[in-house]
Amino acid sequence: MLDYPWGPVAEAAFAVLGRSGEDTEANTAYVQLGSLAGLKASLPADLLRSRRIRITGSGIGSRSAEEMLAEAPEVMARFADGSLQLPYTAFPLSRAGEAWAHTGRSRAVVVPD
Repeated sequence: MLDYPWGPVAEAAFAVLGRSGEDTEANTAYVQLGSLAGLKASLPADLLRSRRIRITGSGIGSRSAEEMLAEAPEVMARFADGSLQLPYTAFPLSRAGEAWAHTGRSRAVVVPD
């Protein structure tokens, strides 16, 4: 999951991830990228104990500029030749709630109606 808003939006995502009955065997990567909705978010301890989750940040400071620039040509080449496969399920904006509840292995992407 890629999180640009943080704050209460992240807390809502954590609540969904922590629901019983969800696929707790799946490896979950949560990447915090921005703070448009707030600078702080509470992380439930039971979420950390109940599933395989890795929470990281990405931005200036998480990797050096040299490392990011060194990887850019390969990433762009893979975009260009179509070999970068990122499975996703698109949800129209009018169904954004379904995107938040999406539990499949693909990424949920909200697109305009």
